[in-house]
Amino acid sequence: MFHSGICRGDKVNNLDDLFTDLEEYRTPQEMKLYFEKKKQIINNNEKYISIARLKTGKVKKFIEEFYPLYLFSQSRFVDNYAKCKIILGNQGYDASIVQKDDTESFIELTSYIDGKWEYQDAKRLNSRGYGDIRFGDYKNLNARGNDYLKDVLKNIKKKSLKDYSGISLLFAVDTFDYFEVYDHSSKPFIKELIKEIKSFKFKADKMYLMVINNQNASQIDQNIYPIS
Repeated sequence: MFHSGICRGDKVNNLDDLFTDLEEYRTPQEMKLYFEKKKQIINNNEKYISIARLKTGKVKKFIEEFYPLYLFSQSRFVDNYAKCKIILGNQGYDASIVQKDDTESFIELTSYIDGKWEYQDAKRLNSRGYGDIRFGDYKNLNARGNDYLKDVLKNIKKKSLKDYSGISLLFAVDTFDYFEVYDHSSKPFIKELIKEIKSFKFKADKMYLMVINNQNASQIDQNIYPIS
């Protein structure tokens, strides 16, 4: 998401001042403009890039919550005149979408993130200009894909144990590092993941699986799977 570079110069601890307006309702078009503007500001400043990679403070919410909501807002499931926003806190959901008929729905955003590895690798990238190879093992692609499936399902299973009545679940899964980067299709993985998700019992209004694989936001419809 953010360009390469080694951070030098002034000490900046977080980017919270850049995201004072993060929790505002926006139409899908406004979501797009906001995301592109903030991304450009960060990519034009090496200090900001360094902080963003570490994903601390509100930039973490921008990457892990606003970004998937922005992608979802570009899909056929959100009207062009709807208003969307993320909601920070521990209220049991992460986002609100108000459709043009004033019907409001709440969204819980969830994804599996190897936070410890990503944080340490971000520190390596900031200090020396390059990170480590994500997989330091000799497993083949199928074995890695199976391990990733288990990790994703472990996270999803936790959601199945909670009561999300009145709330929709949006499961985001990033397949790029496991499949597309090697010119392998993630479709068999996605098919198996959907099958496994359906084996759980959820207390939720609706459920969606959104696959993120470096696709353009305008193509997100082909990567969102309603689960019933």
